[in-house]
Amino acid sequence: MKHWDEVNINTSSQTKSFIQHQKPEPVKLPSGVPTSASGTPSNSGLNPALTIERFVVGESNRTAYQAAMDTINHSGEAESPVIIYGGVGLGKTHLLHAIGNQFREKHLDKTVFCVSSERFIHEWIQSIAHPQKYSALQRQYHNIELLLIDDLQFLTQEKRIQEEFVDLLNHLTRQNRRLVCTCDRLPNFLESYLATTNSPNSSPMVQIHPPEFDLRVSILKQKLQERNWGPVPVKVVRYIAKHLTQHIRELEGCLNRLMAEARLGSDLNLEVASRVIQGGQPDFIPPSNLSLEMIQDAVARYFHITLSDLCSRKRGKRYALPRQIAMYLARQLTTLSLRQIGQGFGYSHHTTVVHSLQRVESLLQEDLVLSQSIAALQAELTHTVPY
Repeated sequence: MKHWDEVNINTSSQTKSFIQHQKPEPVKLPSGVPTSASGTPSNSGLNPALTIERFVVGESNRTAYQAAMDTINHSGEAESPVIIYGGVGLGKTHLLHAIGNQFREKHLDKTVFCVSSERFIHEWIQSIAHPQKYSALQRQYHNIELLLIDDLQFLTQEKRIQEEFVDLLNHLTRQNRRLVCTCDRLPNFLESYLATTNSPNSSPMVQIHPPEFDLRVSILKQKLQERNWGPVPVKVVRYIAKHLTQHIRELEGCLNRLMAEARLGSDLNLEVASRVIQGGQPDFIPPSNLSLEMIQDAVARYFHITLSDLCSRKRGKRYALPRQIAMYLARQLTTLSLRQIGQGFGYSHHTTVVHSLQRVESLLQEDLVLSQSIAALQAELTHTVPY
């Protein structure tokens, strides 16, 4: 089975005529690009924890779920591309990874790759001056049976990447291969493209809406069961579901704070639930003199890495996750803009910071240890007791 994880993909919009006249020859790929002996991707980029079984289905996301199942089953009704869109925190990324995880279980001979748009942009732009790398990595993309791209809206920033994406989309469509994307909103360039290539009665867009009350209750019950947290009164669960209506991350955050209350000895009743909901984030006031450098130093010490490694471009999880956590804490504890935070880590554009924030928020939904680590760092930086 072929998969593709933590991949650096380097391709760009070199002219087709140049590529077509390149003679096939062995190409040394950039470091960090794991491939199989056949030159196809060797890892998936998928989070194995985000499965289709854990995706709770309700009226607000049923259409997207059905489109996902059609893609997984390679049903004739499934169109390509499938574009899942909706607001922040509604489960788009979960469903995207669930599609990939289930698809590769059912189709062991097919290649699956999941990539964030930020990485898609960064790596393809990097290869503009390297035609051989471009040619080799383009062939890899063309061999993918199911390509999954998260946060497609960020492709609006680079015209060259837009062209590469459309070329790739056309190729995958001709080869009857599948492309599934998520986005908060459809990029303008792709909206124009789809308007000319799809019939009025056929749309690749499927929307996830904010969860309805019954779905919110079901999500809370599942999260409590997954965490093996013991009994919580049904009236408390329903109270939370009634008052938190926007997105799933709201519910996750509330559960984390309820856990904190329980660890401090509070009874899980309506009074505590009301206090948690109205109180929002933990009570701390960041010191006015807290700087990005102080946050970077604290995170580097906590994770036992050097400050230079934290602020480098190293991709390994040992360095990437602490870097993302530091960006997250900077956003939470300072008034710095996204651009200022990015510049503090040596990035010229804020999209890396946006991706880091989304990554940490997504992990916080699944990883209690990470939540405790961030709480400990917040405590150190704000001189409070971690909850």
